[in-house]
Amino acid sequence: MQLDQTHVVIRLRKFTEIGDLSLIMIRRYPEALLVGFGAGAIGWVITNMILLGWIPWEESSYGLDDEAAFGEVSRYLIWMTLLVTLQTPAAGVFTTLYLGQAVFEKRPTWKFVRSEVRRQFKRWFWVLGIQRLAVPTMILLAFRWGQPVSGFWDICIPLIILGWAVVVRANRPFAPEILLLEQCPLRASSESVITMSKRSKSLHRPMSGELTGRFASVSLILAGIAFSCFYTLISFRGITLGFWNFMNLTVLLVFFPLALWLVASVSVIIRLLNYLDTRIRLEGWEVELSVRAEALRQFGSEEPANAAPEPHSQDSKPAETKDSVKPKAQRIPTAGAK
Repeated sequence: MQLDQTHVVIRLRKFTEIGDLSLIMIRRYPEALLVGFGAGAIGWVITNMILLGWIPWEESSYGLDDEAAFGEVSRYLIWMTLLVTLQTPAAGVFTTLYLGQAVFEKRPTWKFVRSEVRRQFKRWFWVLGIQRLAVPTMILLAFRWGQPVSGFWDICIPLIILGWAVVVRANRPFAPEILLLEQCPLRASSESVITMSKRSKSLHRPMSGELTGRFASVSLILAGIAFSCFYTLISFRGITLGFWNFMNLTVLLVFFPLALWLVASVSVIIRLLNYLDTRIRLEGWEVELSVRAEALRQFGSEEPANAAPEPHSQDSKPAETKDSVKPKAQRIPTAGAK
């Protein structure tokens, strides 16, 4: 492996360039979305249908176009949008790990990706599924199954959850990359170990303002893309089959969730590219990779042969590359003890 010969050029990029690069990544690695994100999202999709699908199904027996059904349909749309938003980081773990490895390697096997996701399941599921309220929100909806629409439960509570999620995600957007690619532990007995909390502060705090601005911009752009995908699906059905009715089960149970998940898959790639750009800005990552790659070529290690290695604990030392020592799963190179 040549750390300075990556499949994605490691350099500073403007915000618009990240958007262009995300389209190139989709074209070059379509399996990251079709296979990876599909495998990660399928369980969430089925559960969402169980938790919310009864709403339009029950209302369809009375008619979805009347005023009485407006509240129930609005309730379904609000909760479905919120669930997909909360579940996206957890659903994108396969894609994140695949693309994170593909930056340095040709193409990792899906067997390797699956084993790594399974090995790290407890850590990423606790943070992305529990702490970030995806699973607690689903549990709440399970208790609300079959209940009539309520202004408090179906408007106020979703707004509170969404507000909390926006604050956390805007200031700590790279939790999946820190967990899956850098493999930082959640807690450690030694102060020298770089835990997820320490790594998150060092990576997010210096650029919190810019990251918040990027989060807001990306959210608005993705919302527009979601509407475009939704109306494209409806237009395609109308042109091919002649059905232009918006309020039916196909639109609510298939087209609307599909548009949300398509945009969610793209957001995973954009977040990963923003993660790379943030590391470059804060750590001079492109220079670090070049120096480490030259050290590997010259001395067979990341330090000159005459330099005494510094003592590190196994958890706190910088991540080893594929060709360094171990043939085990590779971490994305971190800043180590910086």
